[in-house]
Amino acid sequence: MGLFELKRIDDLVWEGPQPDTLFQRLFGGQVLGQTIVAAQQSVAGDRLIHSLNSYFLRPGSPDEPLTFEVEVVRDGHTFSNRRVVTKQSGRTIFVMQASFQESEPGLEHTAQQPHKGLTPPAEAPSLRAVLEDRFGAHIDVLSEWDALDVRLAQDPRVDEGGAHLRAWVRTKSVLPSEPLLHTAVLAYLSDITLLSVTTIPHEVQLMSPNLQSASIDHSMWFHRPVKTDQWLLYEMNSPSAAGARGFCTGRLYQNGVTVASCAQEGLLRLI
Repeated sequence: MGLFELKRIDDLVWEGPQPDTLFQRLFGGQVLGQTIVAAQQSVAGDRLIHSLNSYFLRPGSPDEPLTFEVEVVRDGHTFSNRRVVTKQSGRTIFVMQASFQESEPGLEHTAQQPHKGLTPPAEAPSLRAVLEDRFGAHIDVLSEWDALDVRLAQDPRVDEGGAHLRAWVRTKSVLPSEPLLHTAVLAYLSDITLLSVTTIPHEVQLMSPNLQSASIDHSMWFHRPVKTDQWLLYEMNSPSAAGARGFCTGRLYQNGVTVASCAQEGLLRLI
């Protein structure tokens, strides 16, 4: 979790550490989570992020640090807005616009967490086991996410509504109670399996050498406080793939209620 310990290098500029990685390019969830931390540190402590929209513009390299340049767009009575430009070696690789709000009471309802047909976390197979069984070999790249416990809650399926995937996820270690850390980890984990749901209806796998894939954008809404060291149910759906792009949405549940939602479009180019 040291990934999210940024160093302030100017009034509204932060620098982030890089992981030891097998990837030739940075994982998008890392860039997203670190950018959230930079934005949040420029906002009053009683205002928490509730939504973001972002674009991945260039691949990042694990060999150079990232800098996060924050623009104060607006501070209102209860809301704040920030724009962050994430750069590497002077080039913009990622941009994010985010909104923050003071906590206040209001109308409330929630979609209930699904239970029917789900394998409980204690009995569910790990994502590593499922993928290695499917590919018939050890997959080294999965070690990139060893800090997370990801388990398949239900077999992937396709119906008239598109493709569907459900997974249990949490960190393997207990985390400090700092809300910003859990928000950053939630954003990080939201990018791990989301785009993979777009390949379920097709005879191709996301990690296949015959498919070039990458996140194009990522939007996220944070509805309620979350503890990412406790089990979350991640429900992912893909209603469409066209034009070498796949579209997918996600909903994250904890303790029976919806805690966050996300949406993403990604590159799916056959090669």
